[in-house]
Amino acid sequence: MRMIEKGVRFSTYPVDNWFDCGKKEVLLETNANLLDREGYASADLPPFDNSIIIHPVSIGKDCVITNSIIGPHVTIGNNVEINGAIVKNSIIGNYAAIREVILQQSVVGNDASITGLRHSLNIGDNTEIDFSL
Repeated sequence: MRMIEKGVRFSTYPVDNWFDCGKKEVLLETNANLLDREGYASADLPPFDNSIIIHPVSIGKDCVITNSIIGPHVTIGNNVEINGAIVKNSIIGNYAAIREVILQQSVVGNDASITGLRHSLNIGDNTEIDFSL
C-alpha cells in the first residue's frame, strides 16, 4: 500500500505457468522445465575426471566431479564436490559435498554433506528425507 500511496505504477502481464516451488516435487519439476529451455543448461562444461554428464544440466563454477554420473535435469551450485555418485533429477546447493551415494528427486542445501550409503544424519528444521525411493 505504501508503494501505491507514493505513486508507484503497477501493471500486469500474462503468466504461462504457476509453480508452487515450496513443494519439493514442484521445485524439481520446475528445475527440469527450465533446464529443457534454451539458455538455462550449461553449454561448455570442462571435462570431469572419469565422469559422465547427461544433459540437460547446469553446473556452477569451481566444481570438482569425479567418478560420477550426473543428469539429466540436475542443477549444481558453485564449489560443489561430487565423488563416486549418481545424481539425477536433483538440485545441489553451493559448497555441498556428495560422496558415494545415489540421489534422485533430491534437493540438497548449501554447505550440506552426504557420504556413503549408510544412514548417519544431522538434519535441520523443516527437512524432509524419504529413503523409500
